[in-house]
Amino acid sequence: MKMLPPKSLAAAAALSVCLLLASCSLEGSYERFFPVTELGVVQYTPDSASWYIVNDASLKLYPKNAKEMQASPEGGARVLIVFNVLADESVDGYDYVVTLAYVLPVHVYDVARSAAATIAADSFDVLRNVERVWIGSRYLNVDYYHFYNAEQGEHEVSLMYDTAATLQGKDVTLFLRHYSKGDKGVKPRQNIASFDLESLRTDVRTDSINITFEAECGDGPYRRSLSYKFKN
Repeated sequence: MKMLPPKSLAAAAALSVCLLLASCSLEGSYERFFPVTELGVVQYTPDSASWYIVNDASLKLYPKNAKEMQASPEGGARVLIVFNVLADESVDGYDYVVTLAYVLPVHVYDVARSAAATIAADSFDVLRNVERVWIGSRYLNVDYYHFYNAEQGEHEVSLMYDTAATLQGKDVTLFLRHYSKGDKGVKPRQNIASFDLESLRTDVRTDSINITFEAECGDGPYRRSLSYKFKN
């Protein structure tokens, strides 16, 4: 699998977001001659002989050039893919045949449970800004910029919620936290993280939830309202 160093990854992420906003085709109406960027999950055929991508609209993408990748991705891995659709080609059992330009790993986290007092007292770093928040498949995805200094800084993110407040009903407030671990710096870097909303199922105990997403950014709080229906 083609992997990019941190600088290239940031550049690819920036390109990816532009493509996601301009030509995101989660319903399958792809532009024929333009590259597409999407999030998906790697799956293997029953005989484990080949792999493919299931995007967040549950479309199966057959990578024609999979064998040309430097290494095979792990089954179940969440990835960001940049690809072209081969509109004149088809493979039985797949929705589209594609050629991959890049396959980039995307970190997946569960939503963390915490008490309200702990969330309020949590020491975290203010983000430069949040570009976009959206739900795809079972994931809440966050495209954000943070500041850094060291090229290999061990930054982390988490998405927390107050368990007591969650149990009161279908409305859930999720707080994004970024931890630079001292590597604050002044250079901006773009990242995409996915949070598995199915990890909320046990505590919420409802068929669907209304989400208020909150993050602290340099230009003030970022808030977004979303809704999610749990999978059957």
